[in-house]
Amino acid sequence: MVVINHDSGQPYYAQLVAGLKREIARGILQTDDQLPSVREMAKAHLLNPNTVSKAYKQLEAQQVIRTVPGKGTYVNAIDPAVARSELQQKLQQLVLQASQAGITIADLITWLTKMEGQSL
Repeated sequence: MVVINHDSGQPYYAQLVAGLKREIARGILQTDDQLPSVREMAKAHLLNPNTVSKAYKQLEAQQVIRTVPGKGTYVNAIDPAVARSELQQKLQQLVLQASQAGITIADLITWLTKMEGQSL
């Protein structure tokens, strides 16, 4: 289950977005799994329903979830080609930012290698 840190400086909706994405990546949430309603999620995490709604809308915009009116909110299937393309674009941006900060690709590879064995 997603954990919201009420002492964190990160906005609650961002924590919820990251937590749900993490659960999908770990396989805890799978394609077509139904998410709790906005009210249920808000109650479970002691959040304002508007905060949960904002997180769900952001995830919908990213096509991670879909809402079926009158039925609920569900996890979308991920198109591997689209995911690969999006990740390549993000990686290009990251490499550019790293280069501007004086960080080499070799440094990034070292970091990725260390992260490979760690859990998401």
